[in-house]
Amino acid sequence: MKAENGLRFAALSLIGVLLFFVPVYEGTIPVVHMINGVKAGLGTWFQWVAVISCVSLVILMACAWILPFPALKKAYGDQGKVRPVFWAVSCVIVLLKISGSKLSFMVHPNIGGTILNLGSTVFITIAVAGTLTVFIIRSGVVEFMSVLMEPVMQPLFLLPGEAAVNILSSFVSSASVGVYFTEQYYIKKRYTVRQACSLVTGFSVVSVGYIGIIASLSGISEMYGHLLGCSFVLVLAMGTVMVRIPPLRGMADRYIDGTCPGESSDAMNWKERIQTAWRIGTKEASEFSLSFVTESFFQALVFAQKIVGVMIPTVMIVLILVYDTPVFEWLGLPLVPVLQLLGIPDAAAAAPSVLIGIVEVSLPSILIGGTAATAKTRFFVALLSIVQIIFFSEAGNAILGSKIPLNAWRLIQIFLIRTAVALPLVAGVTHIVYFSR
Repeated sequence: MKAENGLRFAALSLIGVLLFFVPVYEGTIPVVHMINGVKAGLGTWFQWVAVISCVSLVILMACAWILPFPALKKAYGDQGKVRPVFWAVSCVIVLLKISGSKLSFMVHPNIGGTILNLGSTVFITIAVAGTLTVFIIRSGVVEFMSVLMEPVMQPLFLLPGEAAVNILSSFVSSASVGVYFTEQYYIKKRYTVRQACSLVTGFSVVSVGYIGIIASLSGISEMYGHLLGCSFVLVLAMGTVMVRIPPLRGMADRYIDGTCPGESSDAMNWKERIQTAWRIGTKEASEFSLSFVTESFFQALVFAQKIVGVMIPTVMIVLILVYDTPVFEWLGLPLVPVLQLLGIPDAAAAAPSVLIGIVEVSLPSILIGGTAATAKTRFFVALLSIVQIIFFSEAGNAILGSKIPLNAWRLIQIFLIRTAVALPLVAGVTHIVYFSR
């Protein structure tokens, strides 16, 4: 049985790694090929994905309020006051678009002209990638890596070994999943206030699937592998910096109940650690079943609906501000000389994208994707948006809705500091990547 569980662990982990991290054809990972295949297979029905998603979301939300079904209420009920408003607005927007509305922003090629394609792309990407993350989350590889990473988490990130699970869970699932894991560990007194705040603002990064969306929107799909690898390295590098500077450095190193953490007594050598990692990984893999795939599929569909429901009105509002007002041009003006100093081509085109990511992580890529900027500039903008971490359409909302003590102003403050730290690092990595090509 032990040998069988070991083989199961190795096989499931290999499937997960191949799906998400190995470019098997033309420099693209299998998940991206699957997403592109679904989009191509839908043909002219592709745009209807966003319409069906938003309309059904509102219907299911109404049913959750009326019908006494616990599963329905759990998925679509108790969503607060703001999120249902966004969902309702998204439904109105897609119905206006599909009915041929002549409103100026609806007929604008870069506003209404992109909204259905964007929503459908995001839905399909999350649905496909979210379903397949079961081969990482349930394969045992996360547990295996968390044990191996434990000795480096404290000295590098001032975090306990469990934090490795949070970091990987965001990359293989979503930013909100990373926030959820952190909140649960915080409630259980595995993380202090400082540790929980450091994790949700520094490591709740968008998933590997969503990074594929960002690459596509930026017009650099062929650079997906580079973008993914650089994102992972920079998120870790910035994590070592952010926990050591204000405001995170000054946060309370106490648990949720006010008590202080004790000293760690872990003294495993590497042989014992590898054996423990293998044992934990094989145990998780031994419990894997096809029902997990089905469960993952439905969870991914629900999550995709909710993300698209918030994203469409958010993106619509911001794109109106971008194309019909000079707001983001004004915000970007002071950053033009900074980007020029960092050697970024088309600095004027890139500057408005630097701060817009706090609203929605895909907006910088949408904005730069609509310009004639060089591929190098597009890569810089896409990479920066990913490592900025905090965006209110998902990660920010999840943090504010959690028990972790962070308010909107503190999130904005951390976003600006992260951006200042990230700019030279992202510029340097961009130059290295394009120098080597």
